[in-house]
Amino acid sequence: MTENQNTERGFGRKMTLSDKIYCTLGSVGIVLFCFWMSSGWPLVLLPFCIDIYWTRFIPWSWWKNINNGVVRWIMSWVDAIVFAILAVWVLQNFFFQNFQIPTTSLEKTMMAGDYLLVSKFHYGPRVPMTPLSLPIFDHTITIGGKDICKSYIEHPQLEYSRMPGLTNVKRGDIVVFNYPMGDSIIKQYPMADYYQIKNYKMNVQGMSQKQFDLFTGPVFSRPMDRCANYVKRCIGLPGDTLQIVERQVYINGEAMQNPSEMQHWRLVYTTEPNAVLTNAYWHSLGVYTKGNGTTLSPDVDEFRDQYLVSCAKSLGIEPDSVTGKYNHLYRVNLTEEKARRVAQRKDVAWVIYEPASMQSSEGIYPQSPLFDWKQNDFGPLWIPFKGATIDLNPMNEALYGRCIRVYEHNTLVRDAQGQYLLNGQPATTYTFTLDYYWMMGDNRDNSLDSRFWGFVPESHIVGTPLFIWISIDQETGEWRWDRLFKRVSGL
Repeated sequence: MTENQNTERGFGRKMTLSDKIYCTLGSVGIVLFCFWMSSGWPLVLLPFCIDIYWTRFIPWSWWKNINNGVVRWIMSWVDAIVFAILAVWVLQNFFFQNFQIPTTSLEKTMMAGDYLLVSKFHYGPRVPMTPLSLPIFDHTITIGGKDICKSYIEHPQLEYSRMPGLTNVKRGDIVVFNYPMGDSIIKQYPMADYYQIKNYKMNVQGMSQKQFDLFTGPVFSRPMDRCANYVKRCIGLPGDTLQIVERQVYINGEAMQNPSEMQHWRLVYTTEPNAVLTNAYWHSLGVYTKGNGTTLSPDVDEFRDQYLVSCAKSLGIEPDSVTGKYNHLYRVNLTEEKARRVAQRKDVAWVIYEPASMQSSEGIYPQSPLFDWKQNDFGPLWIPFKGATIDLNPMNEALYGRCIRVYEHNTLVRDAQGQYLLNGQPATTYTFTLDYYWMMGDNRDNSLDSRFWGFVPESHIVGTPLFIWISIDQETGEWRWDRLFKRVSGL
C-alpha cells in the first residue's frame, strides 16, 4: 500500500482488492448477525467496519506513528489485547464457552475435573444481559486463587431474549445453565446457597429476619447471566408431570430410562470382622477415597464405633458370636455395574441401597410444610410451560411462587382476607411467560439439583457440552487420557 493510500480519507479513497473483500464480508456478516439476533443494534458496527477498510476517518493505528519506541511497543500490546478481548467476548457470548465440572453431581457420566467445550448456538445464544463483562471469567476475576473483583459492570442490564438455535432442549440432554438460586450471595460464604440457609435458619431454627441478617452479614446480588454455571441432565420438559418413586423417575406416568452410569449410595457389609475392603480396592473401582478438600468429597466411608452400633440395630445386624465384633460396614457411592462386582466378592455378605431412613430429607423443594417430599420419593409435580395458566392458591404459591416473583418479575402477595394481589391487582389465576425445565444429576444421592431448588427457567439455559477436551482426576491430579476429546452426546 502506498503512502498516499495510507493518508487518503473519505469515500473517494481507492481501496485495494483485499480491503474490498474484507469490507464486503464484514458488512454482510454484521447484517446477517442482525437477522440472527432479530435486532438491529449490531448495525452500529457497520460504520466502523466501513471506516476500517474504506473511509478511514478514524486513525485506528495512530499509535504506530509515536516516536517513542517503548510507548509504541506498549501500545502494540494494548491494541492486541483489546482485539483479543473483543474476539473472545463475541466467541464466548454467542458460540462457545469453556466449562470445568467442579463437583461429582454427574458422576460417573461426567466426572469432576472434566473440561468441556459448551455450545451456545445449539439452543440459541442469549443476547448478553450484562454486556459490559470480561470474557473467560464467569462473575469474579480470580488471580492466584484469590478473588480480586467482579468481572462485570451491572449497568446497563438488558432484558432476556434468545437468538434462534439448532434445536430445543430435549429430555436426557446434559445442559449447562446459570444456577437459579445464585442471585443472592453471602459475602462471607460465597459458595453457600443463600436460600437454603435462610429456609433452615428461619423455618427450622426459628430465627427472625433481623437475626438472620445479623447471622449472614453482607449479602450482594448477581445478574442472572452472571450466576454460577451448573451442569445437570434435563429430566423434565415444560408441561411434563414428574414423580420419583423409590429412586425411579417417572415422566407422565412412565418410568424413565436411567443413565447407564447413574450412581446411588449403597451399604456394603462384609462376611466377617477380618474381611476388610481397602482404599486401594475402592480406588481400583474408580471410587473417590480421599477427595480434594474443597469440591470433591470421598465416595466411601466406613461406619465405626457408636454409629456402627446404631446402624447395625436399624439394619438388623448382629455382632460375631465368637469375637463380639461387627463385620465391616461401608457406605459407598456405586453404579449398578460396580455394585454387582462388589457383591460378587466372597468376602462381601450383601450390598443394598442405603435405606431412606438413613438419608436426610431437609431442604427438599418446595421447602414447605404443605409437602412431605423426599429426595428419592418426590412429587408428582407439574412443570410449567409458556402460556399455561394455574389457579392462585397456597399450594401453587409454594410450588410456583418463585417462578412468578423472581424469574418472571412480578409481585405476588396475599392480603389479610386471603385474596392474591398480582402486581397490585386482585387475581385468581396466573399465566406463565417462560418455559421451565427439571434438572437432576446422575449421581442421584449426591447431587444438588432441582429436587432441592426447583425449576430452571429457559432464561437461565446457557448451552450444551459438545466434548471433553481435558480431564484431570481431582483426587490424584492425574490426567484421564481415555476421556480426552470424548463426545458428550449420548452419555
